[in-house]
Amino acid sequence: MIAKELANPSTEVRSAARACLEILANVTSCSPTALLLPSRDRLLVPIFGKPLRALPHNMQIGNIDAITYCLGLSGFLEINEELLRLLSEALALADAEDQALVNHPTQVHSNTASLTHLRHVCIRMLTAAMMRPEFSDARNMPTRARIISVFFKSLYHKSVEVVDAANDGLRQVLLQQQKLPRDLLQTGLRPILINLSDYKRLTVASLDGLARLLQLLTNYFKVEVGRKLLDHMQQWANPQLLQAAAERSIEDMHEIRILVAILQVFHLLPPPASVLLDDLVSSVVNLEVHLCRRESSPFREPLFKFLNRYPSESVVYFVERIESAHYARIFCHAIRSPDC
Repeated sequence: MIAKELANPSTEVRSAARACLEILANVTSCSPTALLLPSRDRLLVPIFGKPLRALPHNMQIGNIDAITYCLGLSGFLEINEELLRLLSEALALADAEDQALVNHPTQVHSNTASLTHLRHVCIRMLTAAMMRPEFSDARNMPTRARIISVFFKSLYHKSVEVVDAANDGLRQVLLQQQKLPRDLLQTGLRPILINLSDYKRLTVASLDGLARLLQLLTNYFKVEVGRKLLDHMQQWANPQLLQAAAERSIEDMHEIRILVAILQVFHLLPPPASVLLDDLVSSVVNLEVHLCRRESSPFREPLFKFLNRYPSESVVYFVERIESAHYARIFCHAIRSPDC
């Protein structure tokens, strides 16, 4: 009974089934694999017996979630043709646009939550499959490449849940194989590099995506990314707009949020980024002057993260400018900050 409920359409029931298995495993001193093996066909035959797209979304999610759990069990699920077919289906689901996953385009809005959850569980299952040693065989390399491409694509999704799953998938892949093929890397980075080419294309989401990629792929980026972002900061830091904003609450202003998101990237740049110290601090000082912010501003927290990456250079830099009241205030604030 418990085995079958691992694929239940209800999230709560699936969670309860997994919890019951863990309790039984502890009580009986048996592994979850040993407990499930007698009921393997009862669980897997219905899952492999019908294409995912033929099922309602909640049943697709249940089946995929069950396979993800089984992939994590030692000796329970082998990489065979049935599983590869299911992985191919999940890959197609994760790669498809929302409109392709419903019967009519007008149904997209009402199904947003289930479509997001479906993408999330698909990516989690693909990640679990990628971690299996036997999935690294040469015959599975084309599928691995497609999965990595979907991970990259999903980093730009509007749902944080999907982005987090894709980010974790890429992180696991990089831990496993260290380097990515050049063509996959270029294709995966192209959307973010296109956004970087024009300051008007920058959004908070795209900058968050860049920050995630820098955390995963620091060595694949150059300091020139930081110089480009500094140029974009100058474009967004319109003096007239900043002066008009000085009398208002600035934290929720679109332009300010973009500027803060840009600044959040700098501490993630590769080590030679210390050469940007002067330009970066000067840009923040200029922003604060135009906004009439002397004691604090939303720009300081991300700046302090950068200063903390290069403490020796930062101390020398500020000591040399300690006679400037504004620089002295930033330095004192940085010393008190938990980010430094």
